[in-house]
Amino acid sequence: MTEPESYGPLMLLMGLTVLLSVPLRQGLRRFGLPGLLGFIALGIGLSALNGAGGVLTPFLKHQVELLAQIGIIALLFRVGLESDPARLAGQLGRAAMIWLPNMAVPGLLAFLLIWAWPGLGLVPALMTGIAASATSIGVSVAPWEEAGRLSGDDGALMLDVAELDDLSAVILLGVVFAVAPTLDGGLNGVGWGDVAGVAGLQLLKILAFSALCYGFSRVLERPFSTLFAGLDPRIGPFVFATGTVFLIAALADGLGFSMAIGALFAGLAFSRDPAERRIDEAFAYVLALFGPFFFISIGLSLGFEGLGGTLGLAVALFVVLSLGKYLGAGLAARSLAGPRTGRLIGASMIPRAEIYLIVMMQGLQLGPWAVPQQLYAAAVLASVGTCILGPLAVSRLIRQDEREQAA
Repeated sequence: MTEPESYGPLMLLMGLTVLLSVPLRQGLRRFGLPGLLGFIALGIGLSALNGAGGVLTPFLKHQVELLAQIGIIALLFRVGLESDPARLAGQLGRAAMIWLPNMAVPGLLAFLLIWAWPGLGLVPALMTGIAASATSIGVSVAPWEEAGRLSGDDGALMLDVAELDDLSAVILLGVVFAVAPTLDGGLNGVGWGDVAGVAGLQLLKILAFSALCYGFSRVLERPFSTLFAGLDPRIGPFVFATGTVFLIAALADGLGFSMAIGALFAGLAFSRDPAERRIDEAFAYVLALFGPFFFISIGLSLGFEGLGGTLGLAVALFVVLSLGKYLGAGLAARSLAGPRTGRLIGASMIPRAEIYLIVMMQGLQLGPWAVPQQLYAAAVLASVGTCILGPLAVSRLIRQDEREQAA
C-alpha cells in the first residue's frame, strides 16, 4: 500500500514564503526594484537545491504549481479590477495612438528575433512576440508615485496604454493557443484557410465570452454583490467576487481559453462596482498569499541544464524587449505630448513581468514545440533585466526632469 504524501513540506514552504514576502519586497524596494525578482530568485535557489539534493518531490512540485495557478488568477483579476473602462473609453483615441506601436514594435522585433534564431521556429516566435507586446506597468509605478506624478495627465495616459497592452496580449494568447497546433510543423504545407478559420472561430468565442462577462457586469453583478453584502456586510462582497472569479476562470478553461482570460475579464466585470475598492483591498490579501508562488514557480521551472547556452539569446531578447518598448511607446508619446513625456512613458513600458511570464509559461506547458526550455530560460532572464532597467531609468528621467524644471 502506497504511503500517503505528507503536506508538511508544502506547509513549510508556504510559511517561509509568506514570512519572507514583506521584508523581501521592502528590501528590494529600497533599491527601486520589484519584489517579484526576489521570488523568482527564491525559485531559482530551490531549483538549485533540488538539483543538488532532490529536496523537491513530484508531489510538492505539483502543489506549488497549483498555488501558482491560484496566484495567476488573483494577479489577473486585480489587473482587471484596477482598470477603469470608462476612463479608458474617454481617452481611447489618444491612448490607442501610443498603444498600437507600443504593442506592435516590440512584438514584431521579438517575433523576428526568435524566428531567425537557430533551432527555434514559428510557434515559439509567435508566443514570444505576444509576450513581448505586454507591459508590466506596476514595476515602474513606484517612481511615478514617489514623485507625485501618477495622478497627472502623463500618468493617466501611461496607465491607459498599459491596460490596452495587457488586454490585447491576453486576447492574442487565446487566439494563438487555438492556432498553434496547426502551425507546429512550420509554414510548409499549412492550410492558411484552416488557420484563419480556427483563429476567427476562437476570436468569436472570446468576443462572445467577453459579451457574456459584460452582461454579467451590467445585469447580475451588482444585485448579487448587494445580496451578499446584506448577508454579511464585512466579507460578503469579497466572498462573492472570489467565488465568481474562479467560476469565470473555470468557464474560460472549459471553452478552450487560458484561465488568464477568464480572470482578467472577471476583474473587468467587477471594476465598475462602487464596492470595487473594498473588494480590491480584500483581494490584495489573496494576492499576497498566492501571488509569490507564481514567481517562485517561474524560478523553479527555469532549470540549470544548458543555462549557459541561453545567455546569448537572453541578451538579444533583453535588447529587443527594451528598445522595442522604448521606441514604440516613446516616439508615439513624444509626438502627442512632447519629448519629456515620450522618454518617461517609453522607459515606463520597458519592464515585462506578470503577463509576459504568464504567456511564456503557458507556452512551456504546451510543450517544447511551443516554447522550448532554452527560450523559456532566456525569456525569464530577459524579464529580470527589464524589471531592473525600467524603474531605474524612470527614476533617473524623473530626477532629470525635476532638475530641468527647477533650473
